[in-house]
Amino acid sequence: MDRQIGQGSSGLLGNDHDGDAADGGDAWLGLFEKLAKQKVMQLQSAADPPKKVAAGERAVQVDGADYTILGLQEKGEPVAIVYAIEGSPLITGPAAIMTAAPNPNAARLFYSWAMGIECQQLNVSTAGLRSAHALVRERPDRKPLDQIKVMREDPGAVEAQGDAIRARYSALFGV
Repeated sequence: MDRQIGQGSSGLLGNDHDGDAADGGDAWLGLFEKLAKQKVMQLQSAADPPKKVAAGERAVQVDGADYTILGLQEKGEPVAIVYAIEGSPLITGPAAIMTAAPNPNAARLFYSWAMGIECQQLNVSTAGLRSAHALVRERPDRKPLDQIKVMREDPGAVEAQGDAIRARYSALFGV
């Protein structure tokens, strides 16, 4: 990030970064400082940056969901995924059954199906999501997760540092 991104064209950055900054600590906050100097476009959703790149509004994105890029590639859009060698945040989608669920047995049945191989493979094959299920096969058009340096979430750090991270992010980007 020592160079201007997009050869003079401001890049894109979604603004849901509490976990990213807590995961990468000063490395992410240092990245944010460099990006702030470049006046990047702020977007609300991780799904929006790839759409702006595909529309030609920006040359690069710094954040966004890779599964959105896969969908755009399937539609013939000239976009590509490049994972930062410094690391990319791994954002998980946790699931649970609520203690006071009105139908706990139905909830357990749905949870069992959702975490099983059939549903997990469906998520990977059709939605472009990732799965930690050992028997799920990754899409052949996608870089395997074990070949990407990932920054893992630290829920405790996110909870403890969330307010400070949001305040610093807001100060840097004026949002």
